[in-house]
Amino acid sequence: MAFLLTGFLLLLAASGAAQSQEPQESFEDEISVSLVEMVVRVVDTWGRPILDLKPEDFRVRVGKEEIPVAGLEWISAEDGEIPAAAAEAPDGEGQEVTVALPRPGRLVVFFVQADLNPTRISGQLRMRTRTRELLDTLHPGDRVAVVSYDSHLKMWQDFTRDREVVHTILDEAMLYSPEREIAPVGDPSLARGFDFAGAKKAASAERALELTARAMEPLPGEKIMIYLGWGLGRFGDGGVQMTPSYAPAVKALRDANASVFVLDVTSADYHSLEEGLEQVAADTGGLYLKTFRLPNLATEVLSKAISGYYLLTLDRGQMPADEGVIEVGLRQKRGTVLARPVAVR
Repeated sequence: MAFLLTGFLLLLAASGAAQSQEPQESFEDEISVSLVEMVVRVVDTWGRPILDLKPEDFRVRVGKEEIPVAGLEWISAEDGEIPAAAAEAPDGEGQEVTVALPRPGRLVVFFVQADLNPTRISGQLRMRTRTRELLDTLHPGDRVAVVSYDSHLKMWQDFTRDREVVHTILDEAMLYSPEREIAPVGDPSLARGFDFAGAKKAASAERALELTARAMEPLPGEKIMIYLGWGLGRFGDGGVQMTPSYAPAVKALRDANASVFVLDVTSADYHSLEEGLEQVAADTGGLYLKTFRLPNLATEVLSKAISGYYLLTLDRGQMPADEGVIEVGLRQKRGTVLARPVAVR
């Protein structure tokens, strides 16, 4: 009897083990969220960033449909350090330590549109002192590169933190100076992705902008282009018309996450080709500034405008199915919104 009872228990245990090894049916929900991030600058009349804005302060639309803001973060160039994730202490006892890492710094490209016309070269020379002051306002971690366009696109300086070198190079770039061979220096490098052969064939400032943007595209993060120039487009009977090379240039700048901030060096209160400069600033989320009367004010406004930006996050699932362009404005706050247009497809 004991033998039979023991056998029955063993059989019951084996049956339970077999049942426990059977695959358990599970129910899992997968949620796929596609996010769109936009760099948005909000400035007052003097270029000062408007701080402490909240998601509800922004009005985001695609056509007539309003899109809620999923997230908002202020990114400041003034911050010298960024917090690192907690890591285990070297003693291996599981204690956590927090280490502050140096901010990698921004990538800034000066694009000099050179010309020996007296109304243009005089403006470039007038800006020499102001560009030095502008360089001094950049964060020590920022890297600066210099290119120019006269008869064709020229590269003068790869990314560097040496402000004196940059200021000297800007002087050379204003004139029709002989080119030098520029080799990639360190990382990140503008020269590494620069099309030197294409640069020699660039027949317009718009084409030069496109090639510069293509070299910037592989580099990480938001970029700033400071355009020291006198005009874009062509003036004809119907006014100023953008050239066929303009659209590819704007697309390349957007692909590179680059905003163009224009310092118009023309020695005139108004000129026809400034419309093209205003256009490229608006199309890339930048700002257009005249330097003829108050060059110091122009560079001060620019330095403040680029001192930080909001990273605005949207849920693509909240957007309409139809194609359109994301437009960003403010609800009740006053200020100028600078943002690269983003197409919804």
